[in-house]
Amino acid sequence: MPRTLYTMLLVVAIAGCAQPVQRRDWSSYEGPAAEAFRRDSLPPPNFPDALEPLNRSVWALNHALIVGVGDPVGRVYRFVTPRVARDRIRDFAANLVFPRNLVANLLQGRWRQAGDETVRFAVNTTVGLAGFWDPAQRWLDIEAAPEDFGQVFARWGWRPSTFLVLPIAGPSSLRDGAGMLPDSLLDPATYFFPAGPILTFNDIVDSLPSYRRFAASASDAYDDARLAWTLAREARIEEPDVSGPRDDTGATQTLEAAFLGPRDPGFGGRLDTREVAIPASGRVLPFSFRMQPGRAPLVFLVPGLGAHRLSAASLARAEMAWHRGFSVAIVSNALNPEFVERGASVPVPGHAPVDAHDVHVALDAIARNLAARYPDRIAERVYLGYSLGAFHGFFVAAEEGRDGLVSFDRYLLLDPPVRLLDGLERLDAFYDVPLALPAAEREAEVRRILLKTVTVAQQAQAARLGSGAYTRVGQADPADAAITPALELPFTNDEAEFLIGLAFRRSLQALLWSSQEREDLGVLLTERRRLRRLPAYDEIGDYSFEMYLHAFVLPYYRDRLGTIASAEQMIAMNDLHTIADPLRANAKLRVFANRNDFLTSDEDVAWLTALVGADQVRFFPRGGHLGNLHRPEVQAEVMDALADLRPPAP
Repeated sequence: MPRTLYTMLLVVAIAGCAQPVQRRDWSSYEGPAAEAFRRDSLPPPNFPDALEPLNRSVWALNHALIVGVGDPVGRVYRFVTPRVARDRIRDFAANLVFPRNLVANLLQGRWRQAGDETVRFAVNTTVGLAGFWDPAQRWLDIEAAPEDFGQVFARWGWRPSTFLVLPIAGPSSLRDGAGMLPDSLLDPATYFFPAGPILTFNDIVDSLPSYRRFAASASDAYDDARLAWTLAREARIEEPDVSGPRDDTGATQTLEAAFLGPRDPGFGGRLDTREVAIPASGRVLPFSFRMQPGRAPLVFLVPGLGAHRLSAASLARAEMAWHRGFSVAIVSNALNPEFVERGASVPVPGHAPVDAHDVHVALDAIARNLAARYPDRIAERVYLGYSLGAFHGFFVAAEEGRDGLVSFDRYLLLDPPVRLLDGLERLDAFYDVPLALPAAEREAEVRRILLKTVTVAQQAQAARLGSGAYTRVGQADPADAAITPALELPFTNDEAEFLIGLAFRRSLQALLWSSQEREDLGVLLTERRRLRRLPAYDEIGDYSFEMYLHAFVLPYYRDRLGTIASAEQMIAMNDLHTIADPLRANAKLRVFANRNDFLTSDEDVAWLTALVGADQVRFFPRGGHLGNLHRPEVQAEVMDALADLRPPAP
């Protein structure tokens, strides 16, 4: 029976590969922004997934097991097993697989690494008391060189390999799945059941809360995990060179936003989640929050373009406010699939006056919900938005008093754009940077940049968990710990621009899928299947932000609703200049931005300063777009802007 079921699923998977990608012909289009529809654009990075329907089915099964079994058991296990004990067991397991590491290194001709593994095993088994401690790393600085037979097969020429999700084991490939047999034969734990499963569970148990947040926040957790695993695996095999030129520009500084995350990894797990009814969508919208034990101002956090309420950046900013004595409530951005599906009044977001009003309606519902539950614990209300969330914040401030919606005592707006379309066009240009190369070189260059990025991320993570420039959780009070980059990011300006553009283009993919799932406008031609999404994603990849605005947003508002007459009117309505008058007298605005933010020009800097007032605006000299908020001095200055709303501690 299991074999029959597997065969059926495999047939379905192979059959799904025949789904064609259809594309609309825009060559004769003469409407607004026609040049954008004829302009060459970089195709999305191609990572084939021949078994996608099968893989998604197994992924769903694994997810159900993690959520229904693994996570509850993990909570109990973490409660009864101290962190120090889990770390010792993890070190023991890593030492135990020495035979696999040794053989795999030798079969690849990695003689130095094989020698290091041998020394590590001898030292850790003796001085480290059977491997429960790792003095080889801590005292002798001999790093582990873990290898497996998937890497051996790759070194022998088996590359690339078909992506495969295995039951329980998770992301893998046909090559790596085949390597699991010799891996198991060389693992002593295999011969002492259930030692192997127990050690494996101990190894992953601390990552289960992170997985839950990842699965909840990702628009397509399977696709994100597939790309991340594929790139990480290929980077580990190829070991790309990450040295080379490094530029110091607004774009490269922007990449430092990756260093911003909650100082306390458990902060997200201490948030509560509730739902509020949104009449315009007919659905309920989730929000996350954490209340101070006593009366305190409440910060409503609205993240940037496409960001989820549980993203690392959202949690980091919420944590900043929490440690300053504020209660916090977080809602997903108006262009995030969660908000598009549950909180938006229209199926096609992208028109700021409507999107911002929808956000305002959602915040009003949240404010009423929390006020009813905690009537004596809410003092002032603060709107804290960054990037697109800050841009929408200006619109919320401009419509204060409208429809009896919640008003705010302070608006804290971080790195807002001034002209939305200009900013989106800049992101489009960033994504297309590789087009400057000859066509034959583009795919290889994109792959090189992605593998380099993954390798740098792995190095940064290793440095963070080591004794480098990061403050390690548990070594200091999270409220006071300073988190700074453990290494300089070795990227050129072109590499940084492409990575920024790619990240936002992925957000557009999620937005378009969710929008057209809610209401299909007939622009996209490829059939959208739940278990076979890549063909539709391939077509969606043809659309830039500028094309999205003119092929989806404008026709919807012009032809369906009749509220916008022309592209020129739409562009003007998505510009802060349009709402300048009600903002001039608003003393509650506080704006923080960077002078070298690629989303704002020198003219924008001068205009914002004149609009809000020099005493209410702070422009840092560098940081790009949101690239300096991991720095303690910047965090302190931003939070100090709310000091007068918080009574001094007794």
